[in-house]
Amino acid sequence: MEPALLSPAALADLAAAGAVLRDLCLALHVGPLVAFAALLAAAGHTPSLAPATAVRAFRAWGPGAGLTLGCAIFGALLERWARLGAFTWSFDTPSAQLESAAWIVFFGFWAHNVRVEVWTLEPLRALDPPDRGITDAPAWEQAWRRLTRAVLMQAAAGVTVLLLGSLSRA
Repeated sequence: MEPALLSPAALADLAAAGAVLRDLCLALHVGPLVAFAALLAAAGHTPSLAPATAVRAFRAWGPGAGLTLGCAIFGALLERWARLGAFTWSFDTPSAQLESAAWIVFFGFWAHNVRVEVWTLEPLRALDPPDRGITDAPAWEQAWRRLTRAVLMQAAAGVTVLLLGSLSRA
């Protein structure tokens, strides 16, 4: 019989560390995402908040968004592997069903994040280069509205992941 790579106590510690990393980073990702969704939705309707200012602030948050989402994914995978020893889906208990639902929504959340970055935010970068400002106002406005809808959907998905994850651990 081959000795285990890690003791049960070490695996439990690793699972706990992964869970803390996942929850902390997911909260640090979804919290600002919800705030930016509200900011982008309010831009243009509030005299003191120009849509370009809101979009530029959201774009500036990009590295933080990427790091927190990446660390949340790593923490989630680490916790799952250390706790179960595999990446399997389970639907046999209500808690397992909620956890599997959280993973499914999380995957959609991550995939939609790629869509937001590539297909909705990139056109805004092209239409608002740092050295020249907005180059085509009608196209920029259309891209801003598309970004606002996408970020609102992303924020809703992020909150759903947090809720399903919390309910599965309750």
